[in-house]
Amino acid sequence: MIADAILFGLIGALVRVLVSLLKTYSNEKKVFLNVFVLYALTAVLVGAVSGMLLGFDKPLALLGGYAGLDLIDGYQKMFIKRKMKVI
Repeated sequence: MIADAILFGLIGALVRVLVSLLKTYSNEKKVFLNVFVLYALTAVLVGAVSGMLLGFDKPLALLGGYAGLDLIDGYQKMFIKRKMKVI
């Protein structure tokens, strides 16, 4: 069951990576391979963890994997906005 949640989280993250790549190319922006690989690895890792945490149901794990980086982005904006220090 946990392996299924992780798998669906990974699939959701990979879909997110492909959507981001298509958006970048449609805007005719330059894609740096090393930055994109780092982004993809981070997305897959966060997607797997999000899928595992939200793994009550397969579609929920898939959506958790897709939205995993949005969670990280929200936390980043919160820390930057409030200028909080992490000890």
